[in-house]
Amino acid sequence: MLGKLEKKRRYYASSYALYGEKVPPPGQWRAQLGFPQEAALILEVGCGKGDFSLAVARLEPQALVIGLDRKADRLYAAVRAAETLGLANAYFWQGDALLLEAAFAPGEVSEIWLVHPDPYPKPRQAKHRLTHPRFLRLYHRILRPGGLLHLRTDHQDLWRYSEEQLAMQGAHILWSGIGHSDKPTSPWLTIETDFQRKKGGPTYYLQATWP
Repeated sequence: MLGKLEKKRRYYASSYALYGEKVPPPGQWRAQLGFPQEAALILEVGCGKGDFSLAVARLEPQALVIGLDRKADRLYAAVRAAETLGLANAYFWQGDALLLEAAFAPGEVSEIWLVHPDPYPKPRQAKHRLTHPRFLRLYHRILRPGGLLHLRTDHQDLWRYSEEQLAMQGAHILWSGIGHSDKPTSPWLTIETDFQRKKGGPTYYLQATWP
């Protein structure tokens, strides 16, 4: 079994890895990574081992899919899978979500996904939640007009908290629900992650945009 240091080394050596100077400058993500300006740019924040980003990249081969996570050893699993699949449209960025405003031009991102993020359930941890106002303001800035923010979580309190914070930030919630019965038809919403396979239980969905 590989240790963390070896996983990090292999991540940094991958052509699918984005870090440091390999991260495109604001407004240049599509051009630098070889995509036309009209291509969708889909960002998953907190992608972990990349299950969701990899599945979306396979479903949407014309889109540029970026998975963001802070830990290189987790992203090693994502780049290894991308190499095995031979994907041409997925990249995995080691960075912090607080860097989003500095990394993307206003309106550069088409959609943002938060898939089973850490709920940080204690009140004193609220600022770390990926739907805290400090993150929502960043998403609003980098999303194109009408761009979508999606949340999938198994944590009911985080789901409710996210609804409240989005409303306070002026976002319009397009739909919000539990399980599969009341959500729009989309193959993306049925993508099963490793977390879901291990945890089980209901999944809460939320889709929002800023008018």
